[in-house]
Amino acid sequence: MASSARKVIDNIVEFIEVKTEQIKLRIIARIARMLSGIFALSMVAVFGLFFLFFLSIAFSEMINLGLESTYLGYLIISGAYLLIIIVVILLVKSRKLQKWIEALIIKLEEAKYEQERDN
Repeated sequence: MASSARKVIDNIVEFIEVKTEQIKLRIIARIARMLSGIFALSMVAVFGLFFLFFLSIAFSEMINLGLESTYLGYLIISGAYLLIIIVVILLVKSRKLQKWIEALIIKLEEAKYEQERDN
């Protein structure tokens, strides 16, 4: 009787260890997925910024040619960026931007969870 009780306890302990290991592996997989997503997003952001930088220079030159000026195009494009920065700052101060990003992240996580659950 003691032998079978000991076997049951050993099986329960082994089951708990296996479940703990599964949870650890899931956490590691989720962290790896998040880090790879952050890395990919940062690469897209860096190349997007390069594209935006050179596109801004091109538009500035086009405006300079149209206005026959050497600097007005750069000022106009810089003013447009200043307006964008002001709008973003106002959105951050009102917490609307954070709430929108939080809602987006929650929706993405829910979609991932649904997809994992279906598989």
